[in-house]
Amino acid sequence: MAYARSIVLVAVVVLSAHLQSSRAAEDAVEDSATTDTAGRRPTMQQLAPDSGLGKPPSPRDLAGSRAELKRRFREPLSHTGTAAGARLAAETLLTAAVTENDRSLKWLMLDEARQLGEAAGQAGLVNRAITLAAATYDFDAIDTELRCLKQIPLRGLDATRAASLAVAAEAIAIRAEADRRPDKAVAATLLAYRAWQRAGNKDAARQAAVRHDTLVHGTTQPRGVGTPVQ
Repeated sequence: MAYARSIVLVAVVVLSAHLQSSRAAEDAVEDSATTDTAGRRPTMQQLAPDSGLGKPPSPRDLAGSRAELKRRFREPLSHTGTAAGARLAAETLLTAAVTENDRSLKWLMLDEARQLGEAAGQAGLVNRAITLAAATYDFDAIDTELRCLKQIPLRGLDATRAASLAVAAEAIAIRAEADRRPDKAVAATLLAYRAWQRAGNKDAARQAAVRHDTLVHGTTQPRGVGTPVQ
């Protein structure tokens, strides 16, 4: 268990360092994907608690908090039609959620930040929202983050955001492998490979292809680099 936690910690540190370095470049990108993906966003999966954390609020619990969310964050949420506006709104929600005591409102804030990050193609925002949520609520964070990253259209990303998504996917793969969930590790590694290709990083894509085939076939030789098994 201690070894698995160490792996996860290393992955989070590496991911955080990479995302911090790319944040300034990402702020200048305007992406129409914010509105294109709004109708098909997944929601953070609500599972029964088994880790000592409380389960996420029910739809009934959330109903009374939605009006408060809109009232408190009316200004930032009114500018989410661009990547820059979505990022600013998500950052505002994430910052406020850290000290929010209302569990229902906190969940809504984090879920909205996650959706904005996903729609804007910002893997870092998705990761931060889910990481904060997982510290308070019991749900499948690995599956949720992987599903959200898969919803981001790679063809709409520039090299910086594609690289950020690749790093986030690789971190999920490490966590999934530590949790003995090989199916999630394989899926996350394949996503990382495709994101590295989009970013134009051939060396990283090659390494991801090797890693993918190692997980699937138990071999360190890629089966035709550039075309991992689907």
